[in-house]
Amino acid sequence: MSVAQGIQLHPHHQAFASLRTHLLRSRRMLLMQVVSRPVPQVEQGLPTDILDLAACEQERLIDDLITQRTHVTPRHIERALSRMLDTSYGICHRCRADIPLPRLRAQPDATLCFTCKQLSEERASARRAAWRPDTSAEAVYRS
Repeated sequence: MSVAQGIQLHPHHQAFASLRTHLLRSRRMLLMQVVSRPVPQVEQGLPTDILDLAACEQERLIDDLITQRTHVTPRHIERALSRMLDTSYGICHRCRADIPLPRLRAQPDATLCFTCKQLSEERASARRAAWRPDTSAEAVYRS
């Protein structure tokens, strides 16, 4: 038996090739955005008008979100690419079922199938709803 015959390909390996191309393109675009992004200007003091102050705060929040995205998304892309190499790509991390191709096409770095992702979001939503400033983190996660 040759080495090529011993390799087990995922049933969707052709579709994964196009997803890999998409991930590589996304990574390249994100890196170009990081390099071409202008450095935020530091203002000399706060504006006196309340509307200008609100606009400045909104710009700062948007800058923070963009910065966060440019740090988190490439990590997700790198992890997805490495999962493609170790053949765990397309398999749900929680239930070990195959992640459907439509989900992978919509979210190529997905690690959970739709059902597990939905359960995860419902649990997170319940934890946020259960949290109160006077509640310990331990009590929220036990519920």
